[in-house]
Amino acid sequence: MLKILNQPQAECNAIPDGFVDVPEEISDKIDAKLDFMREKTTQMGYRFVGRHSAIKVCNWTKESIRGKNVCYKNKFYGIESNQCVQMTPVMFFCNFNCLHCWRNFDYMLPRKEEQWDEPVSVVNGCIDAQRQVLQGFWGNENADFKKLEEAMMPKHFAISLSGEPMLYPYLPGMIDEIKSRGMTAYLVSNGTVPGMTERLLEHQPTNLYISVYGTTPEMYKRTAVPMVKGFWENVQKSLSLIKEFSCNTVFRLTLTKGLNLRDPEGYAKLIESAMPKFVEVKAFMAVGGSRRVLQYTDMPLHSEMQEFARKIEENSSYKIINEKADSRVVLLSRKGKPAENISTSPQ
Repeated sequence: MLKILNQPQAECNAIPDGFVDVPEEISDKIDAKLDFMREKTTQMGYRFVGRHSAIKVCNWTKESIRGKNVCYKNKFYGIESNQCVQMTPVMFFCNFNCLHCWRNFDYMLPRKEEQWDEPVSVVNGCIDAQRQVLQGFWGNENADFKKLEEAMMPKHFAISLSGEPMLYPYLPGMIDEIKSRGMTAYLVSNGTVPGMTERLLEHQPTNLYISVYGTTPEMYKRTAVPMVKGFWENVQKSLSLIKEFSCNTVFRLTLTKGLNLRDPEGYAKLIESAMPKFVEVKAFMAVGGSRRVLQYTDMPLHSEMQEFARKIEENSSYKIINEKADSRVVLLSRKGKPAENISTSPQ
């Protein structure tokens, strides 16, 4: 195991350092294991909703309330960071264990008999939990109380906190519930559940992100550490559906030195084939659980993201239109078209 370094991470979403090491005696007892991880991650600042959902107030939300800074999604797409709920309907469930993932525990696959909560209770519970966590800001003299008051009426759900949300069987209903309230829904997926991707054509989020971790099955295996067979074929099927969506579609490339920070021409080929509206070229950030196996030196510099994005631009019909240096992310758009400001016009 590589040495875990200690370095300030004010711009890295304030992910807790500790890792949940499950005692060996309960490692094969799923319910006991889930209870143990729930207890430990609650201590890290997560707030659980029902059986399997959770929120964690994003550092950008806190920074926005303090009047200091905002998430790159604010700069790119108009999201109001102080009104964004960062949540997941599948806190501990994923079919990847990506080396770059900042989660502080090992994921597992949901059981066939998993009991799933209904979308309305998940959405209501997440909003209530967000409000409860933010109550402490009323006593913070550095808070912008107008922004704090706005934060009590969230306008955005970022379905991206943890796990693979397409494993939640009621995801279409949850997206419909969010949008029916005049809120936007940003869904981040690894694309390994094409059946759910297809279902979402009738229940489209505001932004659909597909995280792409490589240009070959081998690069994927090394970077994403899949727990299921057929992952490459499933990802390709989901990518083939992208052009059928009318909502904002986004390829997110999370790039790590020594893993998948190479072959920009191959990424450009995948992008041209799938035709997403936008591409985010983003650096791996050494926070949370990722630091068990990766180091700060594995983080690309923003200048490297700029250069990688330029190579994609040179080999595709996509043009660089924006960037945010403190998040080490560059945005490209098909034909250079800018993103619509959706903060006041939910789709």
